[in-house]
Amino acid sequence: MKLILSRKGFDSAHGGCPSPILDGQLCSLPIPDAGASTRYAKLSAFNGAPIAKIVENLTHGRLSRSDGAHLDPDLRRDAIARAAGWRPIFGQAGAAQSHLARHGIGPGDLFLFFGCFRRAEKVGGAFRFVRDAPKIHVIFGWLQVGRVARASDDLAAEIPWANGHPHLAAPERYTNNTLYFASNGLSSVAIDASGAGTFDVLRPQLILSQADPYMGCSIWRLPQWFNPRGRAPLTYHGKPTRWTDCSTSTRLQSVGRGQEFVLDVEQYPEARGWVRSIFRAAKR
Repeated sequence: MKLILSRKGFDSAHGGCPSPILDGQLCSLPIPDAGASTRYAKLSAFNGAPIAKIVENLTHGRLSRSDGAHLDPDLRRDAIARAAGWRPIFGQAGAAQSHLARHGIGPGDLFLFFGCFRRAEKVGGAFRFVRDAPKIHVIFGWLQVGRVARASDDLAAEIPWANGHPHLAAPERYTNNTLYFASNGLSSVAIDASGAGTFDVLRPQLILSQADPYMGCSIWRLPQWFNPRGRAPLTYHGKPTRWTDCSTSTRLQSVGRGQEFVLDVEQYPEARGWVRSIFRAAKR
């Protein structure tokens, strides 16, 4: 089994700001995509607030309700209006997909999606970030792979319920264009849960960034067993200087670029227990 920490959603490079944490709940914003058929105005409301308004307020008008939204990974049935037969799906392409293919990502492997978040609030009818609230990397969703398929017009015809997905609406937009379909459940880590979904409430176990002392969004506090110590490291994190042993954890200087970071769970069997602990905390 492979575990993939997959960076998705708004950040300084895509969207221009973090996704918000509102009243303790995670609102992962899909990045802008001029070629997408889904517009921010079409996304379902978050706790009664239109996503389009949240996007417009937090980006100070740089993005509007009429801009395209790259709804991927597509994990929530209620995110937009759905056709019968819908199921969670994730698309990847280009160099990032080549990286996943080199590591043989396929059925049974598990994506944990994380993104950049910051606490926000609603004041006077408008949304804004809380002053001095730090940016943090947070795990917000998951998908266990049930099927992998190359995006094509034939695949789009086979699965009409995915009509409008950015990696299928025009498959030729991307090179090495590939789709990952969710499995029915989380069999690879023996958890009674659906094969894909989102963590809605912020819990400490979902936070990757080190909080005390806070040293920046990309400085992570991980369990000690993450330190490679001669094993194949979390991909893109092979330099020993990125890893620092602490008394009860390991500090990682995570890379500033890259989307898909792969860990071979056969070399890190503790990863299964770590994933289960995340789900137990999220269900509280």
